[in-house]
Amino acid sequence: DRRGRGDAHMTDSDGVSNHGSYDFVISRSTTDDSYSVWRFDPRADTILTRVTTRTDLTFDHTHGIASAGKYLLEWGPIALPDYAPCFPYRVFEFDPYADDPLAGYAVLKGAWPKQKFWGRRADFGNPDGDKTSYDESENLVLVSLPNFVLNMIPTLGRGTYELWSFDPTPVSGATDPLPLQQTPQGAFRSIQLGHTLVPVGNFVLDWLPATGGSPSEYWVWSFDPEEDVPLVEPALQRGTWADIDETHELVALGDVILDWVPADRSYRVWSFDASQANPLTGPIHSGQLPADFSPTTTLVGVQPPIPIDLDAATQPGTVDFMRSNVKHVVYYILENRSFDHVLGWLYDRHEGGINFIGSDRPFDGASVENYNEATDGTKVYQSVWHDGQLSDAFTLDFFDYDPYHDNVDVLEQLYFRDPDGYEHQSVPNMGGFAYNNGSTKVMITYGPDQLPVLNGLAREFAVSDEWFCSTPSCTDPNRAFALTGSSLNQLNNFQNGSQYEYWPLSMHRASIWKTLWANGIDDFKIYNSVIWQDFVHTYHLFLQGQIPKVDADREQFVSNIDQFFADAKAGKLPAFSFLEPVWISFAGTSSYHPGESIVPGEVRLNEVYEAISNGPGWEETVLVIIFDEHGGIYDHAPPPRATRPWPHDDLSGFEFDVLGPRVPAIVVSPHIERQTVFRSGTTTAYDHTSVLATVLEWFGIPKARWGLGERTRNAPTFEGLLQKGSARLDKPQFAPPYDKDYPRDGDPAVISKPLSELQRLMIPRAVWALTNGKLNAVQTNALAEEIMSGNDLASVHSALVKVAAEYR
Repeated sequence: DRRGRGDAHMTDSDGVSNHGSYDFVISRSTTDDSYSVWRFDPRADTILTRVTTRTDLTFDHTHGIASAGKYLLEWGPIALPDYAPCFPYRVFEFDPYADDPLAGYAVLKGAWPKQKFWGRRADFGNPDGDKTSYDESENLVLVSLPNFVLNMIPTLGRGTYELWSFDPTPVSGATDPLPLQQTPQGAFRSIQLGHTLVPVGNFVLDWLPATGGSPSEYWVWSFDPEEDVPLVEPALQRGTWADIDETHELVALGDVILDWVPADRSYRVWSFDASQANPLTGPIHSGQLPADFSPTTTLVGVQPPIPIDLDAATQPGTVDFMRSNVKHVVYYILENRSFDHVLGWLYDRHEGGINFIGSDRPFDGASVENYNEATDGTKVYQSVWHDGQLSDAFTLDFFDYDPYHDNVDVLEQLYFRDPDGYEHQSVPNMGGFAYNNGSTKVMITYGPDQLPVLNGLAREFAVSDEWFCSTPSCTDPNRAFALTGSSLNQLNNFQNGSQYEYWPLSMHRASIWKTLWANGIDDFKIYNSVIWQDFVHTYHLFLQGQIPKVDADREQFVSNIDQFFADAKAGKLPAFSFLEPVWISFAGTSSYHPGESIVPGEVRLNEVYEAISNGPGWEETVLVIIFDEHGGIYDHAPPPRATRPWPHDDLSGFEFDVLGPRVPAIVVSPHIERQTVFRSGTTTAYDHTSVLATVLEWFGIPKARWGLGERTRNAPTFEGLLQKGSARLDKPQFAPPYDKDYPRDGDPAVISKPLSELQRLMIPRAVWALTNGKLNAVQTNALAEEIMSGNDLASVHSALVKVAAEYR
């Protein structure tokens, strides 16, 4: 099914278990059409085990073939050269255990016109000059990369390239699997004729075999689809090999490289590590390949979707158990509260009865001994708002401003009076929150009774006290990490105006939805909570422009929050759901953002939980709740250093290699023990990329195909929370809080408050969406400023309703 369930092939015919190995090699001949399929296991004594039993299998040896997403992409040499020169192609499903594995169902087929890749040029390399062209436009060189395909025209003196988005389901009857040009046509500085490109996850190993006994040269490039030159200069590594020459072939399978010599069938298996000067470490295995191979044999590596290990599926806490017992993941990101601030008093430090996962150190919560230094030099200690009580006499939200949380502010909050702390990789002292904000309110916390839904879910299910936001910055960069694996190389919020409006038209790294789509998974939906359906913040920033079919049929993949409640009630949730909070509404925001009442956030969170827990899919659903960032509010736990998401990410000297402050992360499922507190149990702490890694493993997508950067690839996952083999029968219930503005009895008070910073961020974006290109940039910005000049939520709400009616 949609998560790759079912497996009849995880055990050899001799009964030897092959858990964890589902990599394959296709052997082909350069002189005839015969082929075979082999299972590859670098841990086994015999690394290649023949899968195909037929000896009459054929596949056109003049055609290229590469793994693309979960499919195989096939293309042939030029056809109809004198009439309409084109290259035939086919995208087809690959089942290594089928009777004829390379005759799988074609999801797409057709022909690319030569002009698609060569443009207006008849050829490259000046065919009448010193050297004729490498292929005289007759052969097409394609290199499959995660979510993308690189087109190469290598000649002496110039390596021409274009990067194309891979899409196995183009829109409106089109059949082109490369429908979108990701980069303009350009040329590499050093990659030319003679170079061989071997894609390895987020990297490309480039080697130039040398002849006559001289050493071969190699380079390791970072592949980054957001850059004009997708193999980014400078190279991460460069060197020479004395023992790998033109007689060798290199084939990548996941994180290992099979290095073999066709002439004598000798091989070595190397681990690939882009951080090492020589990226090939080992060898971890060596020997002779099967006698079936000959000097004319070539190899293609393939990693199909990973099937469920049926033995591991019976063991709670494994990813296979999660894949067998969970059909729906619901992902809900809230706004701008630190862990200490909203969950710091969930447990007493020495409280018993807690189910710890990862480590059993005491719960790391808030303390009245934690302090910051105020601007007047006095110590300000953590405290609890109104002793943690609820009352109709005061409001729960006490912020009359939005605490600072841009990158420079958060670095000051972390490295107080240590201006070189980040550069020196010092442990953050967490001393600058009050000083940076010029306010002591950032030291105030809530008690569990004041936020009973958030704290109730955390106590009744699982919470992490070792989960940090992904970067020390604000909303957009952290939401980008949570959905794409990086900040998209942005330090702060993606600015309003034309930058925001035209954001989907520029090149960006893939989102999780793009990765799912390339791997044949379309069972996902964004549920939007804003009353104006044209303003879908998440879709606009992180999905629009990546998948033509989604853009053409948006209603199939983007619905309003009412549809979420209906789908949950009917048991019709997609496999992967993403929920947006209410950003702007006269009734208040459900995002928990400071400066607005926190009560609507609690009410909406409870509604989401009840919709899932009361629906027929409750036992098969996991709800993941995180806060995107801390919002400038104090937390005492120093964030650790982190894996740089993409090797060349660097803005103003910040390399995205330290996490931001702790934030709440709660996972809800009837397969989770009560009072669970989870940590990664490794040297790598949880951050938002852990959600991506867990979801992608749940879908069974091999890591080499994720394409969401190194932070995501190395992120700890949390399937280990699902420790109960049978779903719990209890369904805890929670009563949302109340305060002066939202009393226990009666309707909420009519609130007319100044606009918050969140609203000032979102209003211009909503105006751009609602005017729908009918105004130019100057007019749109002027209209947004006019609407915000009212400076209160009631007038803004009315103005936006009017704009929606006028321009819809």
